[in-house]
Amino acid sequence: MKCIPATVIALTFAISACSRYQFVFNDNIVYTPSGAPPAPGLLSDANFQGCLNQYFAHADSQDPAAVKLLACPSAGIQSLAGISGLPNLEQLELSDNQINDLSPLLSLRNLRLLSIRNNRITNVNALMSLPILRFVSLQGNNEINCAQLNDLEKKIGNSLNKPESCRK
Repeated sequence: MKCIPATVIALTFAISACSRYQFVFNDNIVYTPSGAPPAPGLLSDANFQGCLNQYFAHADSQDPAAVKLLACPSAGIQSLAGISGLPNLEQLELSDNQINDLSPLLSLRNLRLLSIRNNRITNVNALMSLPILRFVSLQGNNEINCAQLNDLEKKIGNSLNKPESCRK
């Protein structure tokens, strides 16, 4: 008979009992219920990468170019670095995170909808370069200069949801 440490037995039981959850150890996914391997490290923020891995665990394709809609609200995301690896992203939900820099979005030429409520955004100039952006939600980002928001509103129209501090 082989002796197995109690922690290994407990972990094995936990994995088999929780078939709907994934297990993470030191920010590395060690088990996903679908059995699909996690996406390669595309994004520099571990929480953002974790959200993308969750997306791929339920998607038909593991190709980052196939991602058109990604929702990662309340995920603890601080950085968007590496998002250029999702070139066909059209809709992005990142509300209730800790993001302060939107410049990584400059490469997303297909982005049409961005919800980034309740983050730490102070500058929205990067959004001015996105050619087909049509809806932006920025409520709760009260440190944004109102003049920048007025310029963005000229670009995308009344589909800009401004922070309370800049509403008239």
